[in-house]
Amino acid sequence: MTPRRVLVGPTEVAGIVHGLVSGLTRLGHRAEAVLESEHPFGYGSQAGGPRLLRWWSRSGTQARRLPWRRPLAKGLAAAAHLALAWPVLLWALWRFDAFVFTYGRSLTNTRFELWLLRVLRRPVVVFFVGSDARPPYINGALPGEPAARLARDTRRTKRRVRRFERGGAVCVNAPATAQFHEAPVVNWFVVGFPRDAVDDAPEGAAAGPGPTAPVKPLRAVHSPSNPRVKGTAQIQAVVAALRARGVAIELATLSGLDNAQVLAALRGCDLVLDQLYADTPMAGLATEAAQLGKPALVGGYFAAGMPGALQGAAVPPSCFVRPQDFESALEALAQDPGRLSALGAEARHFVQTHWACTAVAARVLRLLQGERPAGWCFDPHGVRYLEGCGLPAEAARERVRRLLAHGGPAALQLGDKPALEAAFVAWAKEAR
Repeated sequence: MTPRRVLVGPTEVAGIVHGLVSGLTRLGHRAEAVLESEHPFGYGSQAGGPRLLRWWSRSGTQARRLPWRRPLAKGLAAAAHLALAWPVLLWALWRFDAFVFTYGRSLTNTRFELWLLRVLRRPVVVFFVGSDARPPYINGALPGEPAARLARDTRRTKRRVRRFERGGAVCVNAPATAQFHEAPVVNWFVVGFPRDAVDDAPEGAAAGPGPTAPVKPLRAVHSPSNPRVKGTAQIQAVVAALRARGVAIELATLSGLDNAQVLAALRGCDLVLDQLYADTPMAGLATEAAQLGKPALVGGYFAAGMPGALQGAAVPPSCFVRPQDFESALEALAQDPGRLSALGAEARHFVQTHWACTAVAARVLRLLQGERPAGWCFDPHGVRYLEGCGLPAEAARERVRRLLAHGGPAALQLGDKPALEAAFVAWAKEAR
């Protein structure tokens, strides 16, 4: 049965929720964004809907924003948010016949909720988008922490993934962050990142100078949400080294800006330097650059094994290289305006077609209807990616060493994947 009323939420990540709502609406379905809090970078908030939803979102925003030095106020806001989640769920059950959850979260974040949705025959698709599923010991978004806490966070992340799998949800995830899945996973690269090209960058627009015009200097933009995780200091050092060798390049590093301000800055650049330790070739910033016909240079260890891991899925067109190749790749791009222009146009065409909001929404509808086309899923038991995201490989290896010393191989939460578990153990033993 085709769902007609679809809830999308509760956590906005880089515009995914609003992109899906836009696509589903244009396909003739009634889709609504139901958000648990405002987005810190202005991607959207729970501005409409009944008062109950606004209260729930407001309490969630307060719980997130209040500092830990105010534990009473923060705890009261969190308690109010949790209490309001249950009437929000009852309202949603009355209003919607299908649910798309994001960032590994649901309305109440309980097994009971997923059981109830299954009993009431409300299909569920969940998008995992990074830190919600990535093993904490290879997740640079988490600061270095004691081994006991790292083990606890690892168990919590594993339980989150398992809760959705055992609750009957269709799980969408990328191969580089699927280590904790046990059942077949819908490949995130097949479904896509719902984005539409913007009106002020017409199809075929060059990303900067024409193919024969020299780039003097190359205007690069870097906009880290978390400078430590994105490798900002290392990227700035690379640019400084190239400038010292006479390469004409200017770097604007943006900080603390909302999404509209970042987009305005991207319009005036020639190249986006996204991050140095990514596990995907086109995350949020690189995708926004593609909307404007701007190319992106992305570093990440996953670049080496990506073609095989994607199993034939469409590869987003960025310049995706290993971290150790970032400097040479940037130098080559700075001296090749023709490649810059072609890569920007290719990226824009990709988001206009394969990742267009309506195209992604149509695939999600097929999943909600119970379809699993051939080639859409992969077996997580074949995952072999170790290096993670947001930190150098040696830093990730050191985290694995500390975790193994604390709790042994069982602490990795990979007992269902003995080959991957053994690979992590062997990797941790490699010489420093």
